[in-house]
Amino acid sequence: MSEKIELTEMKRIVTLIVGLSILSGIAQERIFPIQTNPALYKENSRTLASELNDLDSTFIFEFTSLGLEYVFDDFSTNKFETYAPDFGGIGVTSEWYYHLLEVDAITPKDSDLIYCDSVFARHDTVIIADGLLVDISTHHPFVPEDVWVNNLDFYPVSGEIKSLFQECYVLIDTLLDGVLDSDQDTIWYNTLGGPAYVQDSAHVFSKIITDTNSLWVDNYAYRNNTFAVNPWSLGVVTFDGVDENGTPYEFGGGDAYGIADYLTSRPIDLSVAGPSDVVYLTFLYQAEGFGNMPDDFDSLLVDVWDVTEENWYTMPWAGTSDVGADNWDTARLAIPIALYEDGFRFRFKNYATLSGALDHWHIDYVSLKIDVLSEAPNFSDIAISYPVNTFLKDYTAVPWDHYTATSGNEKMTDDYYLKVYNSDLTETNFSPGSFSIMKDGFVEGASPYAIPSKGDPDQPDFGVGTDSVIFAVGGDYFFNQSAGGDQARFDVKVNISTATDGSNRYRSNDTSSFTQHFANYYAYDDGSAEAAYGIEGEGALMAYKFEAYESGELTGILMHFVPSVTDFSEEIFFLTVWADNGGEPGEVIYRDNFFTAHTPSYSGSREGFKYYKFTNAEYLDGGYLPVDEVFYVGWENIEYSSLNIGADFNVDNGDKIFRNTTGDWLTSSYDISLLIRPVFSTALDYTLSNERQSYIADDNYDINLYPNPATYLATISGLPYEFALNVYDLSGRLVISQENNNEIDISYLESGVYVVDVRTNEGSPLYSTKLIKE
Repeated sequence: MSEKIELTEMKRIVTLIVGLSILSGIAQERIFPIQTNPALYKENSRTLASELNDLDSTFIFEFTSLGLEYVFDDFSTNKFETYAPDFGGIGVTSEWYYHLLEVDAITPKDSDLIYCDSVFARHDTVIIADGLLVDISTHHPFVPEDVWVNNLDFYPVSGEIKSLFQECYVLIDTLLDGVLDSDQDTIWYNTLGGPAYVQDSAHVFSKIITDTNSLWVDNYAYRNNTFAVNPWSLGVVTFDGVDENGTPYEFGGGDAYGIADYLTSRPIDLSVAGPSDVVYLTFLYQAEGFGNMPDDFDSLLVDVWDVTEENWYTMPWAGTSDVGADNWDTARLAIPIALYEDGFRFRFKNYATLSGALDHWHIDYVSLKIDVLSEAPNFSDIAISYPVNTFLKDYTAVPWDHYTATSGNEKMTDDYYLKVYNSDLTETNFSPGSFSIMKDGFVEGASPYAIPSKGDPDQPDFGVGTDSVIFAVGGDYFFNQSAGGDQARFDVKVNISTATDGSNRYRSNDTSSFTQHFANYYAYDDGSAEAAYGIEGEGALMAYKFEAYESGELTGILMHFVPSVTDFSEEIFFLTVWADNGGEPGEVIYRDNFFTAHTPSYSGSREGFKYYKFTNAEYLDGGYLPVDEVFYVGWENIEYSSLNIGADFNVDNGDKIFRNTTGDWLTSSYDISLLIRPVFSTALDYTLSNERQSYIADDNYDINLYPNPATYLATISGLPYEFALNVYDLSGRLVISQENNNEIDISYLESGVYVVDVRTNEGSPLYSTKLIKE
């Protein structure tokens, strides 16, 4: 079991995410919770129209009721509604709503009319005696008119009848020492922005969702493959203190606490259940995982919707009050018979610290069904637990020219250990599965390759609980080195299958897919950061070991620093590279000085890698740094503080992380990989473009997006050294924003058409095209 993030009781009292972290070992290495969720982070608004204050041009999604047979989610596929407005799409209707109507609530009032209420349509008499105000009496001489007034700030639109006046002014008579002043004052209120009621309208678009593949109507909670420990299937939903954009619900308040994420079902038709039936909501839940352990006062709750009373009620359930870290437990809640109506809904919610990615709960295998069993049943399913992310022995990515210089087969993993979970009550055999490889849409090698069963009844393929399917990769296949170009990508799909439906109830969680990308860098990580890692101490050293396929020249280092407790972006560090000395860092072969030092650049986004160039010419040869096959990259602290590099808990390379605060090198006590990627000199620059030069907007150059359509990653070639890249959906919503990185991770986007817009740092347009996500 990997070590994970821990916080003290000070968490809610001190600064932003407060309660810093634990000391691990005598060398001051630290793990901190992250402030944002990098996999989700984007700056866009929420998608539910009912939360908007400007109703005009709002797109409303309405949902038909689901039958009970559709209420299941193991989160291996995406059943979240994506809310992609298509104003001219099939099935989209629209309606005009008006602010002022006749009392029939149908006929709009004339747009030229202006109304006020009695506060601003009146006659005041002011009595003054001996220079002192004695009294003000108010009269209402005007004839009121009944007007239906709609509130256009929220949907659904509602209104009421109000008595209003077309006289939007106050008449003021003044009585001075018993004598009426001959001049009558008038205060007018007939300007926009004043207290007047003026005609307004809102054009509201709506679409009724009938697709039974969607189950959830909001997206605040996080569907992922990385945060749970030993999940029962490929995918869970995680609840924490950050919203659907990966940002804290409340910035800057370490003690901010309350309801954070919701996960709300569509309406469900429970009227099919009779009075003798028992409808159970069943799900698995886990605390902490690879995140942060909730405190005793944190909780995961379930609400149910009373259709008749139109109210949410929290179910009595004490399941999370004494749960242990990383254990999966089963909740089985009987729905009250009084709620067996069409339109029933349920939702999960969590109470958490609202200032960061804290207090993690994970759920899986959510189902709602009529069941005569009172005890929690087994799920009788076999599923892939962790995603496959590489077929290489040691890395998730390597430079293409380094790989093509090898025999190929020697760098492939010999046997892949595919993590699976058997939730049946007995050990189970399976019929052969397979894995397949494609490049640019064409089948590679002899795909599909069989994943054979053991074929031995005395040695079942799947034990009960977490198990592994072991299958050979190297020897049967290696990535085709004859593919041309300066980089290559191979799409890989791995599938398991079982003998009978009875022991493998759900097939959607039997497949895992990934893209093996060969570019110009080495990477151990899977691209996700579940925490922040660093070392503390003035002059402390952190080194990360790499064993390249061949010697070469480094141009710089890609690093992803993640925001955590404190912003250290003003602190400098010395980027450092070491040669090997018998398995630990040896001679310094590159080191910044105070004139060439760097500072951490924090990014909350998944594509938050920043390229750090070597700037101390004393160590460079033609601008590059020669390295042998084994080398170490990292930094030297100038100040005491941890700098917080991204930590990936799903890939263990802790034996390659070295730290030194006392003169001796020690490996990490954490089972993690760091989001650090050394970049080699190839035909590509660090942006994966083929030319290393600056462009201006009117240059004539060749930019290409490929592949298109794409499923997981798309790449743009021929871009300048520095650029800004944005991806929008067809409603104009920004879904991806990144700088100086031409590899676009679209794996988490819904299938559809998107617009890619690339500009210079000054904002001049460089390239724009449509991208199809399959």
